[in-house]
Amino acid sequence: MLCRPAEPADFRALADMRWRLKTEDAPITDAAAYDAFVAAFVDWAGRDGAYVHWVAEDQGRLLGAMSVAQVRKPPAPDEPDGCWGYLTNAYVYPDARNAGAGRALLAQIIAWARADGLELLIVWPSEPAYPFYERAGFARGRDPLMLEL
Repeated sequence: MLCRPAEPADFRALADMRWRLKTEDAPITDAAAYDAFVAAFVDWAGRDGAYVHWVAEDQGRLLGAMSVAQVRKPPAPDEPDGCWGYLTNAYVYPDARNAGAGRALLAQIIAWARADGLELLIVWPSEPAYPFYERAGFARGRDPLMLEL
């Protein structure tokens, strides 16, 4: 299995995984809506520079993906290039789950984040996903203050 940054040729598959992530519990079967979503996602992924999308691939087939938004902090005297990462969009196809794709993706992302000098990674997982992230070293902390708009 290979875990690597996504390339433009992967964007349609990333769109499919995003669609499935958001509709798996309440499927939407409207083919026109799906096609419109894929086109919009591919367009967005091609011009958005804040995210690094990662894919797990085995023998040419994409098994899963995760995305990291790099959030640049304003420069500080002791930290001119501060950055942290927001991990999101984690999805593994059902037939590839529990076979190590998610674990391999997360390990690769953590190694990349450390090498790239990110200060921290945060994730807001679904309740069942907490143990997965905790096994990788994530810890529950105090929630940030939020203002829902």
